[in-house]
Amino acid sequence: MVRASPTVVARAWDSDGVMAAAEFSRVISLHRGSKATLGHLPFAAFEEAGRLGHLVLGIVDGEIEGYVLYGTPRHHTLKLVHVCVNPDTRGLGLARSMVEFAVASNPERSTITAHCRSDYGIDDFWRSLDMTPSNERPGRARKGSTLTIWTRRIGQLDLLEEALYASSLPLAVLDSNVVIDLYSSDAVDRHDRQESLGLTEDWVVGLLELSVSPEVSVDVNGFTPEAERKRIQSGLGELVPVRRGSGMRSLADALVAQMPPDAVRRDSSLFNDAKHLADAILAGADYFVTRDQVLLEATRDWIQSEHGIEVVRPVQLLQRLIPPSALSEFRSDLLESVGLSWHRIAASDPTVEEAFLDYVGGEKATFFRKQLQAILAKPATSRLEMLADERGRRWALLGTDVSGDVMTVSTIRVGRGRLGSTIAFQLIRHIRALALAGRATSITVKEPSLAPMLRTALEADGFDSTTLSVAIASRPDDALTAELTSAEEVAGYERMNWPQLILDRDVPLWVIPIQPTYARGLIGYNDTLLQGRDKQALGLAREFVYFGAPTIRNWSLPARALWYVTKDDGAKEATAVRALVAHSRIVDCAVIGVDDAVEQYRSFGVLKEREIRARSRKDKVQVLRFEDTHILDAPVGRRTLDEILKKYKVNPPLLTTRAAAPGLFDEILRLQPGYESR
Repeated sequence: MVRASPTVVARAWDSDGVMAAAEFSRVISLHRGSKATLGHLPFAAFEEAGRLGHLVLGIVDGEIEGYVLYGTPRHHTLKLVHVCVNPDTRGLGLARSMVEFAVASNPERSTITAHCRSDYGIDDFWRSLDMTPSNERPGRARKGSTLTIWTRRIGQLDLLEEALYASSLPLAVLDSNVVIDLYSSDAVDRHDRQESLGLTEDWVVGLLELSVSPEVSVDVNGFTPEAERKRIQSGLGELVPVRRGSGMRSLADALVAQMPPDAVRRDSSLFNDAKHLADAILAGADYFVTRDQVLLEATRDWIQSEHGIEVVRPVQLLQRLIPPSALSEFRSDLLESVGLSWHRIAASDPTVEEAFLDYVGGEKATFFRKQLQAILAKPATSRLEMLADERGRRWALLGTDVSGDVMTVSTIRVGRGRLGSTIAFQLIRHIRALALAGRATSITVKEPSLAPMLRTALEADGFDSTTLSVAIASRPDDALTAELTSAEEVAGYERMNWPQLILDRDVPLWVIPIQPTYARGLIGYNDTLLQGRDKQALGLAREFVYFGAPTIRNWSLPARALWYVTKDDGAKEATAVRALVAHSRIVDCAVIGVDDAVEQYRSFGVLKEREIRARSRKDKVQVLRFEDTHILDAPVGRRTLDEILKKYKVNPPLLTTRAAAPGLFDEILRLQPGYESR
């Protein structure tokens, strides 16, 4: 006969309960049985904890077999004073149940701590509670002792964590060996330390977010000598650790199962490495940086395709960050838009579910699966599509349904890590385009696990903050826009109502010539397939920067820009484009020092530093910030354009940036196919 599993329950001790006296007596009895490790605590302290609701009972099959006594010494801290479990009932998860009950009872707390003598040898117990050693201090024992301070982040993300998760930069989680390289002194012989120190170079700052798994603190806690251990622990304070997710242990086990069995048998440290890696994956990291060659080999062939993370050496990561020698497609914070494409999903796919499950929010996989199945069950009106690159990395997931004139977005998710905030804006633009193609007049987002960064992007794009809905149209309603006359009013409306454009307004206009090489990267122009940008990737940023010689200083802003693609220097005449291909909105123009321009804006444009400097005069360069670039459906060639330019008193050829009358922009737009029928 199979014996039923014990029933484990955790609850607060009720001082007014019928069994209060007997329960209190049992707690005192358990304390006496473990007094050697728990230490002395007067009855009054137990009574006070009970009165405050800080005494938690652990019950197994109706019998009290453990207790947790905790305090709240500071507004953000929950301190475990006693965690006691009857030796006869250990291994049932009773301690975890009691601690989690205490955590759930104090949702406003952000940190849980415990102080324990290091010579008790129960580090594995604290680790089983997902706590990690953060520091140490002298104990009170007469013969001398050291107390290890164990901690765990709980509750809502703090400001530093929110900044880490919301960053658009690539997220790299560092292995313990790299951390020790960075923060131990030169007295410690660290082979290949210089490789890790490359991550601290000035040019890397601003290109990368560095973090660690909570498991690093466990590894560092065993580092000797003591002075070096304290030095490394102090250095760790510079890094914001990723938050440990509830699925870490199961994911770590799955990672080990995917590693080559021979490697696991030869090197047991892979079990610990898997915990670091699981924390990084659940945090949405892009890279796990290690010098452990065994781990690199054990994960080389599958980790990126299965879990969307690269396990790399420091030097490999640095090589990825170094800008390419030749100009390429514009990269927003190192994310290339080349090669991205949408793939229709027609059947359940566990790998897709795993890639976009909301681990941070604690979403249950079964709920997410049902959410996706509801979309797949209506193929006539609904569509589920995933944005991926040529390497198989998953960037976004979108589920939509058009019913009548309303498009409902039931699923909108982005890849974990840097991908989220980077593509959020253009993902929303893609939704608008889908809605217009489906003849919808409004969009409502009903994603139950909406990421905060996506909510922010939706609200910034004009969605109502309460209903997350927005009305859409390809052309503005004249009745609603008749009173919008100034350039500022027009720009504000167009920014919130893309792709609408208000014509016949006195909005300043500039025609800017640009070589094909730079046009491909900066405005998404493709001279081999004029409409290629619309059919390929999302542009990954709203705002771009154009660097030029400081010849024009008096810009009326906001303004519009028409981009005229010319011919590359030294190229054959046959490669010349000489056509008006796109328009943008200029939001700012400044003439600043070239060093400031390089530092502040280089990542928003396609020029390398030497090219920016080449455009400067007297150590000054013009920085033109523009947004909402749209490739014309039908580029306007030189002959047609020359006639229009003359009409508006702009003499061709276009060799430099020229101001033009607003009517020129209106005429170009009205030449586009189907404009009058929109």
